[in-house]
Amino acid sequence: MQNTDEQQSFTAKLLVGDKPVAEARKVISKLLEDPELENGSRYFLQSILDNENPQELSYGEGVIPDIFLFTYHDDVYTIRIKDRNGVGQFTKTASMEGSPRNLSMFTGDDPTYFRILNSDSVVVKLDEIPNEVSDVYLVTGPQRRLVHTYGGPPTFPVFTDDQNRGGSLVSFRLKIIERNVPGVN
Repeated sequence: MQNTDEQQSFTAKLLVGDKPVAEARKVISKLLEDPELENGSRYFLQSILDNENPQELSYGEGVIPDIFLFTYHDDVYTIRIKDRNGVGQFTKTASMEGSPRNLSMFTGDDPTYFRILNSDSVVVKLDEIPNEVSDVYLVTGPQRRLVHTYGGPPTFPVFTDDQNRGGSLVSFRLKIIERNVPGVN
């Protein structure tokens, strides 16, 4: 168990540009609403929803953003994801622990630890983020791997910290909802 510093913990929405970060399921569902989507792409995306129950996080146009709880402890953040059931619990964490190192939702006791970098690439915590809306980078684990994004049509954008997978460095727009939030131990 870590000692949570509630003075540095906060809730926020994340965006990439103006596109909200959310469960890949929401992003895929929104893509499927496009009447001009080619049948092959439609079939491929529908098969992901039907067969794979995607756990990744992604981003997309017109998607309702997920709410994230950034819990601060031991000079790092654990990022928890608000449950869809609407009762306000944060039972899943944002994780890069799977073999493809995609940013996904994880339930368990081995979360990924993140650091927040400001636009000058300096590690910051909440009291060093004065604005309610800021552009930041995320780095993972003790190796300090920068989060990248790759992919696109006919699939959905994917976040990864594996630089060998290509893609480009992603700047997140952090929209702070509430500061000094009690964490989840």
